[in-house]
Amino acid sequence: MFNVGTRLASSRPAYLLSCLGTAAFMSIAVSQPANAQDMRAPSGPVEITVGSSAGGTPDVMMRRMVQVMTSTGIITDPMVVVNRTGGSWMVASNWVLQRAGDENTYLAIAQPMLTTPITQGLPNTFEKLTPLSMFIQADLVIVAQPDSPASSLKDLVEVAKERPRSLRQAGAQVGSTDYLVTGLLQKAGGIEINYIPFDGGGAAQTAFLGGNVDMLVLTVDEALPLVESGKAKILAILNEERRKEPALADIPTAKEQGLDVVWGQAWGIAGAENLDPSVVAWWDDKLSKLVQTDEWKKMLADNYLRGEYTSSKEAKPQLAKIYQDHLALMRELNLSKQ
Repeated sequence: MFNVGTRLASSRPAYLLSCLGTAAFMSIAVSQPANAQDMRAPSGPVEITVGSSAGGTPDVMMRRMVQVMTSTGIITDPMVVVNRTGGSWMVASNWVLQRAGDENTYLAIAQPMLTTPITQGLPNTFEKLTPLSMFIQADLVIVAQPDSPASSLKDLVEVAKERPRSLRQAGAQVGSTDYLVTGLLQKAGGIEINYIPFDGGGAAQTAFLGGNVDMLVLTVDEALPLVESGKAKILAILNEERRKEPALADIPTAKEQGLDVVWGQAWGIAGAENLDPSVVAWWDDKLSKLVQTDEWKKMLADNYLRGEYTSSKEAKPQLAKIYQDHLALMRELNLSKQ
């Protein structure tokens, strides 16, 4: 599946390293909300479009956001999450791109929104949208079936070396985080993995739980319930250093096992092109209040997530930096058509 390049960068992009390797949640820098006269709510129900299937990580993150904003009274108008899968996130992206100025339709920001145009040689999506915030980050782990003979990531690599392409990995679309991590692992281990793409993480997990694949890349909060129920085992966390929480402290990094694989995830939300600045200001106000609530902070802590918040003013240059980081990696892995 992957035609990886001959060299990996000697160090990971600064953005991704900022999302990894620390157990403490970063302090949340929250900008001051706009004056009331400078902002207004969307005129009707809000729909957040997600390009992954129900149960996939971006879907779960957006539903958590909606739940906290609703339960705390930050928003009172209806807000729903709608899954529009297909085209490696492009169905969802195009749904919002076709609605310039629409203040009721939004797009969940996830890595495939940035990487699919790179793999397909298409125009960038983020440059046309109105980024509102990046406000959730997660660390990643590699899990295997509970009865796998491999007790570590190093063991799994040895199996793959003995039987090329025998290991089956389920993951989200081409260009997704799962896909990139697989490329990194193949290069670092000198192996070939049989990568099986699905419309989202939820479908990939279903395939894993059905015993149809051997391994997955998951966020920490997705993996722990599977481990606790005896349905998976964690082989490595993809950080520079181990997490320090008791539940995670015994999970070795890939680097400890001789494999230079360090990567993370981040999510946010974007509006349509040419979104009214007063509506953008409303989102700045609501999201800045969201990340300060006890409910949101508890959700982050309970799920081993972090919540480094950026305002709409900061979100677009941050997305541009994230895009450049991914472009550089994907070019090194020979996955780019840009």
